[in-house]
Amino acid sequence: MLAQKFSKTFDIGDGREVTIESGRLARQADGSVSVRMGNSILLATVVATEEPKPGQEFFPLSVDYMEKFASAGRIPGSFFKREGRLSDYEILISRLIDRALRPLFPEDYFCEVQVIITLISSDPEVMPDALACLAASAALAVSTVPIQEIISEVRVSRIDGQFKINPTRSEMAKSDMDFIIAATEKNIMMVEGEAKECSEEDIVKALEIAHKAIRIQIKAQQELRDMIGVGPKRDYPKPEVNETLRSRVNELAKERMGQDSRANLPKAERKERYKKLFEDIKETITKEANLPEGEELDDATKKLIKKNTMG
Repeated sequence: MLAQKFSKTFDIGDGREVTIESGRLARQADGSVSVRMGNSILLATVVATEEPKPGQEFFPLSVDYMEKFASAGRIPGSFFKREGRLSDYEILISRLIDRALRPLFPEDYFCEVQVIITLISSDPEVMPDALACLAASAALAVSTVPIQEIISEVRVSRIDGQFKINPTRSEMAKSDMDFIIAATEKNIMMVEGEAKECSEEDIVKALEIAHKAIRIQIKAQQELRDMIGVGPKRDYPKPEVNETLRSRVNELAKERMGQDSRANLPKAERKERYKKLFEDIKETITKEANLPEGEELDDATKKLIKKNTMG
């Protein structure tokens, strides 16, 4: 039986169109989409476990962006005829995506998630890195993986004094300001870039233009999700947390953490203040627990205090 295809197309300016499609490739993944602009096509897939590993205390998210030789019609010429490890460029793009996606997952979500974005067809004039986060977010949007918001990412460059979204490779040669910006519908999540020289007004204008373009991409992802009819986000096992203890720690730490965070302190001094805060609150909680002399707080309590005072 043929798979049903769902697609959404939107304009990013100058008549250039981007198409997001789902339902034809990687159907066994929790979520998968292809993103096309010109002859450049990216395939993004997302898979996630239903339950975290026993004792898991961190969020194991892995993001890999890969550009295959086959996307340009080439086969590696080495003896093994296989792709090599990720290049520095691919690793940097993976990190840009990871940095934008990671804060959007629930704080207590510890299931393993793998996001893979693969360039399967290249276009000499289209920069695929500017589309990679869009592909990753769209794959998550059409899945039941419990991400809290939809995001996207664009490149904004200043060429001959004018800002442009996702310029071509040829136009990039004339750019004197180049930023990659990720955002949700309401908030900027990540900014990375360079410029020969720019004012604060230039940066603010670039952020505004980028955010406007990102909102269009987020709307397209939402419409694609509605077309597919994706169900509610999946439930997941949540770790047991002593809410009474956490509230008490937050009560003790809130004012001092706020003061230290707002103070214009060197990194080393701020780190020492957080460490002192941790020790002070640990001492206070120990006294309130009325522990026998010589007995210390259990590891779970120490970890909770540390997480809420030192990050």
